[in-house]
Amino acid sequence: MNTSNPHILIVDNDETISSLLSENLSSEGYDVEVVSDAESALRLNLDTFQLIISETDLSGAISGFEFLGMVKEDPMTAHIPVMFCSSLDSENDIIEGLNAGADDYVIKPFSLREIIARIRSILRRHRNMRPAMNSRVIEYRTLILNVDSHGLLIDGETVSLSPTEFTILKLLLRSRNRLFRREEIFAEAWPGEQLTNPRLVDVNISRLRKKLSGYSKNLVNRSGLGYGFVDEQQQ
Repeated sequence: MNTSNPHILIVDNDETISSLLSENLSSEGYDVEVVSDAESALRLNLDTFQLIISETDLSGAISGFEFLGMVKEDPMTAHIPVMFCSSLDSENDIIEGLNAGADDYVIKPFSLREIIARIRSILRRHRNMRPAMNSRVIEYRTLILNVDSHGLLIDGETVSLSPTEFTILKLLLRSRNRLFRREEIFAEAWPGEQLTNPRLVDVNISRLRKKLSGYSKNLVNRSGLGYGFVDEQQQ
């Protein structure tokens, strides 16, 4: 493995898809590892990967959704973005996957150009998650967002955020009491991508709201105006 290249894990029992994706990602300069089920993935040192691409409908005892939950519940791997590349294509499947913590959800069959663009976008957002000596923070009462390390503390407790959730919260906290339209939030959290599914914004904000504990009431949605993080007196 070349340690200077992003290390990507593909978890999929479809050998044709895995081989196609692996060959194309390798040609793009990524270091790729492929396993056919979640059990095999969990035997690896997952914290060495910068991205996990998983089927939802995996063979074996552990489903893709359960595997995602295990990754996000482990403090050593919770920061790793997970993309679902799935044969399940209903809107409910997509929403369930995003609500479960996936950073993106791609339906098979997919366009290679599109999926590689999405992978680059996820890695670009994730690449900036590095601690710094002089950390910049955004504070609101007992909520502390570290801009440099991408860490969130609420009442002294660490809260794990995906890169997308962090970007959205940073945007809203930096402009407290201002409302943002979905299009504005999408442009910030998914730079350079086209807004093909407005629900991506809604799902990520819903997921973020659940993590904000007592501050969830500050994350508001005003019909026709947009989302914002507002002071209690502004609600």
